[in-house]
Amino acid sequence: MSSDGSSPRRVHRTTSQLSLPRPNEGRLSIIVEDGDVPPVPQRPSKSQRRPFSRIFFPVSPPRHSFESPPPRYSLWDVTGPKGEKLAELRNNINNNKHIAGRGGWKRLLLLVLIVIVIIVALAVGLTIGLRNRSNGSSSVPPSSNPTSSPTSDPTGPFPIGSFSLNTCLDSISTNCTSTSATWRCYPYATYADSPSLALATFNWIIAGSENSLTISSTDNPFAINFADVPLTVADKGTANERYLFSVPNNKVVIPSASITTDNSMATCQFNNTQLQASLFTRIPSSYPSNSSASSTGNITGGFQPWPFAIQVSQSINGGVDVPACFEVINGNLGEPITNGLSAKSSQDFCSCVYKNYDL
Repeated sequence: MSSDGSSPRRVHRTTSQLSLPRPNEGRLSIIVEDGDVPPVPQRPSKSQRRPFSRIFFPVSPPRHSFESPPPRYSLWDVTGPKGEKLAELRNNINNNKHIAGRGGWKRLLLLVLIVIVIIVALAVGLTIGLRNRSNGSSSVPPSSNPTSSPTSDPTGPFPIGSFSLNTCLDSISTNCTSTSATWRCYPYATYADSPSLALATFNWIIAGSENSLTISSTDNPFAINFADVPLTVADKGTANERYLFSVPNNKVVIPSASITTDNSMATCQFNNTQLQASLFTRIPSSYPSNSSASSTGNITGGFQPWPFAIQVSQSINGGVDVPACFEVINGNLGEPITNGLSAKSSQDFCSCVYKNYDL
């Protein structure tokens, strides 16, 4: 109701006349007392260190910027395949009583170094070993006469084994041939000529069992080859007990003098020459007296000296084609040589006798 007693008028306003509320209309007015004027709030001054992203980008910058450093990162925070962290492994190592002791880390490093050295040494050794084996297998070994290789095991009680039969050339007989230059005996000097130059050694192998012994030759300058020839025992149990064998072989001789009219090279063959040997088991040897080869304890090249008396001989009787001689042309046999050669009686014989006792 107004001051004049009339009813108040209602004022109607259209929607267009209404104004939207302003942000500051909801606030109370500041009451000014005693004429004081409130200070006007100042805008903060622009910082010279204002981030570049706040100036040009309307959105928030990345979480990690140069204003705030990234979270701390450590190698020990890496998680293993089973969920464990390397930090736990480090703690376990540090807490190990063997490593935590004085010099534990040094000992650990030393052990690792030793293991590495061993592995490298094994690798180098294996490489060198395989290389040497490859070179050995690729090289062609020297060929040997198959007839001189025994088929039995050469180990066992005496007389089974590998033996060097040290003898000397005791005597030579050339009666089986009309030309004495065609029969020769290695080493071409007798004991009477020179005891030292007459030394001749046979390396033979005895194998088998006590009741079934065999003997075989090895490579030798006599060109005598045989294998698994049966041995027989004679005068068993007596002072003359000995093992015997006999085997035929073809003896090839290069004449000591020319037997051709033009002085060309020649060779002579004495076919079916008999090799005979007696290996005593009780009679002592006497040659060589001043050589270590006579000692039973001295083993050379896998062959031990035969400790008793030995007698070995090569012999052949006279007859047709004894000997059969041929010219040699470029290493091949040529025409037969008959000039100056005539057959001798079968009662005449040629021989080479080797022994190491009763000289």
